[in-house]
Order: sequence, then structure tokens, then C-alpha cells
Amino acid sequence: MAISPSGINPAVGSKLSPGSPEALTLANWICCSYSYYLGQELLRSDSLISESVLKHLWHHQDAILCCSLKSVPVFIFANQAGLDMLEITLVALKDITWVFRGSALY
Repeated sequence: MAISPSGINPAVGSKLSPGSPEALTLANWICCSYSYYLGQELLRSDSLISESVLKHLWHHQDAILCCSLKSVPVFIFANQAGLDMLEITLVALKDITWVFRGSALY
């Protein structure tokens, strides 16, 4: 499942509504996880106001990718910079498959 802010192509496969509690929760988890593991804030604290969190994540200049940690990782979010980096669309994001080689993920 992918989330995107309003104004993005509404014909994009399955996605969470930008104002939905699930989308806001995922956006907040991404910010909290970044802060916890890297020791710094992903977004300025004034950007963390409800629905604007998702908008700020989507337009962030750095690529932001989020995946579930299962036996085969599944991407659940990428911002526009992340999609550009992977040269993929929001619809095709969930279809990315990864290959494990030793301890590395490709």
C-alpha cells in the first residue's frame, strides 16, 4: 500500500487517503523511526502538524523509502525523490522484489 499527499494522481492503485489516521500514523512513524535511529529530526518540528507531515515527507529533498521487515521486504512508502531514485512509479512500488545474497540486500 502506498500513501501520497492530495493532488497526486488519484488513479494510483491502492493508497491510503492523505487525511486518514493510517496515513498520518505511518508518516509519524517514519519521522519517529528516523529520529530514533539517526539521532536527528527528519522534519522541523513546525512541520509536524497533522496532515502537513505527509506533504512535507512527500516533497522532502532527500529520498525517503520505507519497507516492512518480513522474509521478503515490501515497500510501503516512498516519497517523490525516492520514486525518482528508483526510477519507478507509485503504483509499481509494491511490486519491487529483493534478492538476499549473504548478509546483503539487493
